[in-house]
Amino acid sequence: MIYSKHSLLLCILMLGWLNSTAALARDVGREQYMVTAAQKDYDAAKAAYDSASQQVSAQEKRLAQEQSLLDQKQQLLSAAQVQLSKSKAQLDQQLQALERAWNKGR
Repeated sequence: MIYSKHSLLLCILMLGWLNSTAALARDVGREQYMVTAAQKDYDAAKAAYDSASQQVSAQEKRLAQEQSLLDQKQQLLSAAQVQLSKSKAQLDQQLQALERAWNKGR
């Protein structure tokens, strides 16, 4: 009788342990699925971040090139403005000389 009580108790304990092991296996499987899903989400977010970062970097490079080109063109504009002013002054002098020559001839 003692042997059968111990056997019954051992059998009940083993069944309890097997049930808890099965529940633990289900929990581990669910956690593995959740980790896999989180990893996919992370990978997608990382890819989007890398793409946006690359686009920003390329745009900054183009912006720097355009700024350099703008600076060069502004320098050309300044030089052209100086030349325009000199040419206008020379034209005004030549027009005054022509007008004086016309006035002398009368």
